Amino acid sequence: MSDLTQKMSSVEVIFHEGSNGSHSSQEKLLAENKAMVSPLQTTTGVTHQQGVRISISDPEKSNATQVQPSRVRLRRRIKLPYVINAALSVFVLSIIILLELGYIPATKTGFFCQDPTLSFKFTGDTINTTTLLVGSFLIYPLSVMFLTEYARKGSPLRICLREIWYFYKEFATGCALTLLITEMGKALVGEHRPHFFDVCQPSNAENCTLGQYVSSYECTSTKYSRYFSSDTSRSFPSGHSSLSVFVALYCAYILQARLPTSQVGYIVKPFLISLCVTWGLVCSLTRITDKRHHWWDVAVGMLVGSISALYSTRIIYKQLKQGSIARVATSTTTLLDIKNKDAKSEII
Repeated sequence: MSDLTQKMSSVEVIFHEGSNGSHSSQEKLLAENKAMVSPLQTTTGVTHQQGVRISISDPEKSNATQVQPSRVRLRRRIKLPYVINAALSVFVLSIIILLELGYIPATKTGFFCQDPTLSFKFTGDTINTTTLLVGSFLIYPLSVMFLTEYARKGSPLRICLREIWYFYKEFATGCALTLLITEMGKALVGEHRPHFFDVCQPSNAENCTLGQYVSSYECTSTKYSRYFSSDTSRSFPSGHSSLSVFVALYCAYILQARLPTSQVGYIVKPFLISLCVTWGLVCSLTRITDKRHHWWDVAVGMLVGSISALYSTRIIYKQLKQGSIARVATSTTTLLDIKNKDAKSEII
């Protein structure tokens, strides 16, 4: 210990002579660093080695070199795959919106005169579009993800947002896949809804003969908007069914795979999973009772949602099995870094 004290004293004397009183702030930093350093003792037989190495970096130089690394880090973050993924996301989202609003031309099919399957009255929606979107994109997935992570970590402060973002990113990708397939099916098939005659009021519907096929017509209804009238020919497959079933199965899988039974008990997990499944069934079956879709539209929509959910959960299953989900790394610092970020220490 006496040798270590002499070495530390010599380091301080040399520092004072080199500075000549012009760097008082660095002297203070050196004193603080000296007080915090503890010697490292290694024993090899009967020999003992002790030593301390302290280097004080110039604050002006360190400030001058902070700008360039930040630019390098920014360039490293903006990579070509990220740009391609962002462009594809915008493209797919644009296609979905354009198909939904009817800006992309869709197939226009005819109808049989006085077809009883198209003669129901429009009575509204039990689950409207706003409720479907808010429940499917916000309430159900975020509630399930935060609940599972809270149960796993035991404290809201320990929840890893990057893990939640990973699960929600895969969820959003699956939703986009589901909606894209659904919208393409609606545009290609062009099937009429059960309330087609009531909402569209086609121009040739009154002058045709029972059972006659009418291939050309125009909607003449003034009670409903043009978008809503054209939407009467977009029945197959059901968008409510495909999206709600995907959300239900995806959330049910997250609960089954991530929610620890030891923390919540044996009844809570099946109960929460049943709530997810109920959401999918209610959104799907009410489309039939509301006369907004035919039963086969709902069946195919549920099939599309199930296949998309199987695809997304399969990806998550592989990631969970490999343990490769991104986590927040815990950074560590040395004793000198806590007091002085410009100082570098090395114990030898």
